[in-house]
Amino acid sequence: MHVFHYLWPLFYITLFLWLIARSAYFKKSGLSVQSLQVAFLLKVCCGAVLFLLYTYYYPVRKDADTFKYFDDSRFLYEALWTKPVDFFKMLFGIDCENEYFKTMYFEKMNNWYRSYENGLLNDNRLVIRINAVFRLVSFGNYHVHSLLLNFLAFIGSYSLARLFLVFTESKWKTYLAVFIIPSVVFWSSGILKEAVLLFALGLFGWNFHRLMFEKWQWRKLPLLVFLLAILLVMKLYVFIAFVPAVMAWWVSKYTKRTILVHAFMIVGGVLFGLALAQIIPSLNFIEIMANKQRDFINLSKAFNVNSAIEMSYLEPNLWSFIKATPKALINTFTRPWLTEIKSILFVPPLLENLFIIGILITSWFYGRKVSATQWKFVIFCLTFSIILFLIIGLTTPIIGAIVRYKIPAIPFLMIAALMFFDGQKLPKSIFQNRLLVWINSRL
Repeated sequence: MHVFHYLWPLFYITLFLWLIARSAYFKKSGLSVQSLQVAFLLKVCCGAVLFLLYTYYYPVRKDADTFKYFDDSRFLYEALWTKPVDFFKMLFGIDCENEYFKTMYFEKMNNWYRSYENGLLNDNRLVIRINAVFRLVSFGNYHVHSLLLNFLAFIGSYSLARLFLVFTESKWKTYLAVFIIPSVVFWSSGILKEAVLLFALGLFGWNFHRLMFEKWQWRKLPLLVFLLAILLVMKLYVFIAFVPAVMAWWVSKYTKRTILVHAFMIVGGVLFGLALAQIIPSLNFIEIMANKQRDFINLSKAFNVNSAIEMSYLEPNLWSFIKATPKALINTFTRPWLTEIKSILFVPPLLENLFIIGILITSWFYGRKVSATQWKFVIFCLTFSIILFLIIGLTTPIIGAIVRYKIPAIPFLMIAALMFFDGQKLPKSIFQNRLLVWINSRL
């Protein structure tokens, strides 16, 4: 049994590498099979590091993100063999919110109910359900679950790569933005919500693009609705940032006033939210965000979180949010600062922020013109990134959470900057470097 514990994950690694090499789906992007396999193996390694980090750095297993969904899924899965009707009711959320299910199953789990409820959808349950299904083929092996979610996230990243390649026409820019950014790769490489989130975000982006620029196909709509539903359940703040940006991108296709369209869409979204709050008070997004921020700040103080930052409480009114906007964007974009390094875990996000800022500066000094179609895509990427950064900065007082929460926007921000970058303007010693030329030829 001990040998099987290691052989089973190796079987899945081999299977996924074979699928990447043989499946026609992975041969359509323009990236080489070998580069895609390397990207997947990098995620496998990050998944292993994530396992070790949560095993030895976070001593309480029930509070460790990568373990809690896996452990809770066992109670749901075991019902399949004892009371299969109960299993399917819980799996699909049908008639299971009653005292019977609470006593028999949910109270035995640590994360089916959140420690605090804010009126938003409970994203814990979707991840628990996914892991319960994975147990059908995992034999309860944690690493198999990690690999399965890894592959889902890889599909999302690969879909993003196909989307980015259409607009950049550059393999190395696409590969860098999608497969190399450390925080994106690391935090989507285990049994975490980010893996499911990246899967839905990438697949939606690619298929929405095809719907925009290729022949209209009604059969794609159910898939897009399904992927949006995943975004809605998994991370409401990503859904709120992504939908207006996508809609503005669609509308801008038919006009030259790209920035104006995006501005109107953002303002229209805010006005719609304010109007909705008057009709349905429980959906007052300003009050929800203010309450979420208050709960987050209080939680960081109660547990004396090492990476907490000073943040003033938001008032449930629009002006309070407007005043906090500049600091919110700065926090999301730049934290942690050099003066905030309290452990080695702060170093990678600091270096990554410096790298991203360096890319932005380099693209400014070694820039090029982009086509009208590329410009519209750039504005879409920036709109999504800025809205997401703003929501995170307004509500999140913990640096570690900021680093994780912003990873859906990082590939979009990176590709927006790299699309302006003209590598041929660099000194020849860099542009014609043999190692870089060889790497680019392998992508």
